[in-house]
Amino acid sequence: MIQPTPRPLARSLDPLPGESLAGLLLRLSYRMGVTPHRLAMLCGLTCRSDSIPQEQLRGLSPEAAEQLARVAHLTVPEVQALTLQELTRTYPPLAKLRTGKAGLGSKSHIDWATNPDSRYCPHCLGGNGSPVQQAFGGAWQLCWHLPVTFACTQHLCLLESTCPQCAQPISGRVVRRYSLVRTPHVSGLHPGQCRNLAPGPPPKPRARATPCGARLDAPGDAAALPPLDMQRILDLQHSLNLRLALGQLRGPADEQTPQTYFADLITTARLITLSWPMGASFLPSTTLTDLVDEYATPYLHNPAQRGIQIQRSAPRGTAQTSALLLAAATVLGDRGLVPLRERIEPLTREVYRRSTSIGHKLFKDSDASANLLRATAPRIYGFQKRSTLRVVPKSYRFGTDQIPPLLPLEWFDAYFKPLMHHLPPMTTVFERHLRWAGSFRLAELVCGGTWRACAETLGIPRSSASRTMNVLGKQLTAPGLWPVFEDVIDEVARHLHAQDSRVNYARRRLSTADWCLSPADWKTLCEGIPGLEQRQATGDPQVGEAVIWCMVNQSSYLHSPTVSHRRSSSRSPHRLTEQVGLFANRKQRRPSYATLRHRLLTYATQLARACDDGTDLGFEASSWATAAAVH
Repeated sequence: MIQPTPRPLARSLDPLPGESLAGLLLRLSYRMGVTPHRLAMLCGLTCRSDSIPQEQLRGLSPEAAEQLARVAHLTVPEVQALTLQELTRTYPPLAKLRTGKAGLGSKSHIDWATNPDSRYCPHCLGGNGSPVQQAFGGAWQLCWHLPVTFACTQHLCLLESTCPQCAQPISGRVVRRYSLVRTPHVSGLHPGQCRNLAPGPPPKPRARATPCGARLDAPGDAAALPPLDMQRILDLQHSLNLRLALGQLRGPADEQTPQTYFADLITTARLITLSWPMGASFLPSTTLTDLVDEYATPYLHNPAQRGIQIQRSAPRGTAQTSALLLAAATVLGDRGLVPLRERIEPLTREVYRRSTSIGHKLFKDSDASANLLRATAPRIYGFQKRSTLRVVPKSYRFGTDQIPPLLPLEWFDAYFKPLMHHLPPMTTVFERHLRWAGSFRLAELVCGGTWRACAETLGIPRSSASRTMNVLGKQLTAPGLWPVFEDVIDEVARHLHAQDSRVNYARRRLSTADWCLSPADWKTLCEGIPGLEQRQATGDPQVGEAVIWCMVNQSSYLHSPTVSHRRSSSRSPHRLTEQVGLFANRKQRRPSYATLRHRLLTYATQLARACDDGTDLGFEASSWATAAAVH
């Protein structure tokens, strides 16, 4: 049977700024003298026998929006503005609500998506004094359904969440479902009156429901926060309103992570709840601390609640919500990685101490920013347990083939100063591990793999990556220096990204895999250097071979084919590595060794050029060794 097309209403009202669909239904039904349920049916909205499904507040289909616009003499944009649909752009938790599901009420409070029970400001409901608002009241604001809206910055007060007379939430709940308005079959109530059922025994079947009827638009004597606390709360609400309205209020951490602020704020609020009272120091007064304590304490004493309601739901009371979000915003600050980790790490550690599984669930499938995930990721010697959150691969112009296996000394000297201030005096071994770690981290930024996997792509054994994580873990984990290290490597990555010409180190490793330094070239390189006559006559050319290889490939001589072959042949490599280390050491002060090192570097430069050009690597040293000797 074809349903008749709804006819336009004889009278209508213009939506007020920020008004919700439920608010317009209440005002218009009051003006027309019909029940909200009857009006919703006339407008073509979906209705059940006992309710007007609240999931329509989430958004209307194009057909339903067009029909409501035609019947109520509105435009389609005006109708769409009555729903939460447009707010999904600036408040991402709304986008996670399942479309087409009737879950906006019963489960929409999970993950802080919405408040199925509306909050309200009595002053706003009283109207602005215009004739229309004197007759029908002010707007039931759409943003009052968002958990992050807890205060009215126009009237400088906290929002109310219950009726002053019946003390029930301003809710459209019908059994387990939610309706846009409560008692939708009752007419004649002013939009500013409470529609909750009056206290007492439930009405008999088919009996007329008796609403509470108390006026919500009459300012009461609700206890306010102390003036200084109230100002802090209002400042926070003003900041959140700007993010909701424009989505453009950003700090330094927002530049590369847009639209993650609310996800970070909510995740941090949960973290504070789960670690309470660890985060009490982030609140400026005992009044605010007591409010969070009222909300978080049941979690501490009722393990059955863990990870369910308290972890994933916003507080019902606006005062508790405001205090919790103020603490979360203080922890986040500007979301700079290093100071953020310093503030948040004790909270994260406490949550994992109490329950590892809850700690994992808190961040699983999180929409939080990369900085927050990095700041909260548990680390074992540099390895983050949450592998999927280890790093967010970025669009760099370099790949793993162009990453030097051992971070160049000039980069190390230029960028690692912020880290050096926090570390004991540098040793050669520790410096080498830091440079290895820098290369592993660069590869991790590109491909997102573990350091052991990244080591293989750089031609380094997995076991070396494990040793590096162990060595660095002893120095960087306890003082919380991993974020500093990661900031340093981010700077190196930007430097490498900006280069117009980059070396293909993978090609060089392939080209020099079977390259050898001839005894004749070794003698030529040592010729004429006082103190190296014996090395020229009977010295091992593999010493120079390993040094040149590591210079060409910007790698450690410990991973050179020469040393690797010496190990596999069951001959002790220790003497070879000791001799190579003498010439590979940039701080070598012995004049003869420094001269030979310079000649080896000159040879390596020419060999590297041949690798890059794809020309023959079998040139002789005699043509330029004499010229190099003057240095």
